[in-house]
Amino acid sequence: MKKTEKDLKKNQNKKLSESHDRSFIINNSTAFFIKEEYKTLRTNIMFSIPSEGCRIIGITSAQPFEGKSINSLNLAITFAQMEARVLLIDCDLRVPSQARLTGMDAAPGISNVLAGMSTIDQAVRKTGYSNVDVLLSGDIPPNPTELLSSERMSKIIEKLSQKYDYIFLDLPPINIVADAVIVSKYLSGLLLVIRSSVSKRGSVAEAIRKLELAKANIIGVLLTCVNIKKTPYSRYRKYGKYRYN
Repeated sequence: MKKTEKDLKKNQNKKLSESHDRSFIINNSTAFFIKEEYKTLRTNIMFSIPSEGCRIIGITSAQPFEGKSINSLNLAITFAQMEARVLLIDCDLRVPSQARLTGMDAAPGISNVLAGMSTIDQAVRKTGYSNVDVLLSGDIPPNPTELLSSERMSKIIEKLSQKYDYIFLDLPPINIVADAVIVSKYLSGLLLVIRSSVSKRGSVAEAIRKLELAKANIIGVLLTCVNIKKTPYSRYRKYGKYRYN
C-alpha cells in the first residue's frame, strides 16, 4: 500500500520527536553541570534508602509529560557508572517510553513475562550503556493494573533483585492510574518528578496524598526543566570545558 503524504509527514515528525527525546540522554557531550546534578541526586538517593541487598527505586509523576521516563533512564546510567549492576523496567504499560528512548522493540517485555508469553531471560536485554540492562514494557495489555498487582509480578521482582544492585521502575503518572500505588509495595524508595512551570500545586499535592495513603517511601522530588539562567546553577557553565567522567 502506497504511503500518503500525510503518513510520510507523520513518520518524519515521529523520527524528529525520537531524536529530540534521545538528545536528553546523558552522553559524553552532556553539559558538566547536568552530569554533576545527576551525581548529586545519585548520592542523595543512596543515603535515603537501605544499603542492604538490591535497591528498587520507582520514578513517577503526578501527570504525563513531566520527565519521569528520561530521568529514569538517566538515573540508571548514572548509577551504572559506579560499576553497579542496574536494571531499568518500563512499568508504564499504557504509554511506554523506554523502547523509544533506547531505540529497541518494546516486545518481549514485562507484560509478556507477566502474561506467561516470555521468560525473564528472553525479555531482559542489554543496552548500549555499560552495566545497564532493560526490561521494556512489552505488548500493551488490556489489563495492566491486574498484571502489575499479580503474584507473578512479585516473583519477578524477587528473582531480578537477586541479580542486580539497583532496579529502576519507570511508573505511570500517579494521578492518571493506580499502577504506581500498586507497585509501591515493592520499592525501597520512590522519586516524584515535577516539571517546572507546568506541574500544578494541587496535582502534586494529590499525588503525594495518594502515595502517603499507600505508605510509599517518598525519598524526594526531582524538579525538571528549570530555566538555569534564572538560577545559581548558571555559574557551572564555565566548567563545561573540563572532561569529567
